[in-house]
Amino acid sequence: MGYSFILVYLILILLVLRISTKLLVMTGLEPSQSSFQTVSMLTGAGFTTSESELILRHPVRRRIGMALILFGAFSLAVLISVISNLLSQHSHMMVLIPGAVLLTLFLLALKHPAVNSRVSHWIASRLPSRTEGGALPVEELADDERNEDVVGVQIAGDSGLIGRTLREALPKGDEVVPLVIKRDGGKIRNERWDTKLQKGDFILLYGDESVIESCCNVKLQ
Repeated sequence: MGYSFILVYLILILLVLRISTKLLVMTGLEPSQSSFQTVSMLTGAGFTTSESELILRHPVRRRIGMALILFGAFSLAVLISVISNLLSQHSHMMVLIPGAVLLTLFLLALKHPAVNSRVSHWIASRLPSRTEGGALPVEELADDERNEDVVGVQIAGDSGLIGRTLREALPKGDEVVPLVIKRDGGKIRNERWDTKLQKGDFILLYGDESVIESCCNVKLQ
C-alpha cells in the first residue's frame, strides 16, 4: 500500500506540474520557459535566470509560483513521512486518489477551447487596469514554436551586405524586422531601413531565424 501511495502521489505532482505549465503558457509565457520554471519552483531549485524575471514581473505568474513553491515544500514533507512509515498508508490513499482524479479532470478541462478562453479572460482581468510600461526582457519576444527570436548580426569585411540597405537585403513582409543598427558607438533607428551597411556594423533583428540566416548569410548558434 505504501508503494502505491508513492506512485499516486507522484502522479499527483505530475498533474500539478502539467496544470501549472498550462496556466503559465496561458499568461503568454513560452511552453519551454513555462515547463522549466514550473519544475524549478516546485523543486525549490531556485534558478536565477533572466527567465525568472518573467515570473516576478507578472501578477498572475507570481501567484502560480507561490502556489508551486508551497506545494513543493509540502510534498517533500509528505514523501519523507510516507517513506519512513510505509505501513500506515490506507487513509492517505483515500485522500490522494480523489485529488488525483480532480486534477486530471481539471487538466483535461483546460485543454477545452471554451474553458481555455474563460481562464485566459480571467488571467487578463487580474492584470492592472491601467496601461503600464517597462523594460521587457528579450526572452519575452522569443517564440520557440515559430522559430522567432531577437538576433544580433555583425557585418564582417567579406559580407555581401556591405553597401546594401536593409530594405534591399531583407525580404518584404514581416518575417524579419530590423530594430537598430549600431555603428561607431552610435545607434541608427529612424534611417535603419535605408542606411547603407558598412564593415563593423552591428544589426539587431527580430524575426524568423532561418530567414535571418539566409538573407544575412550567417550561421546562428
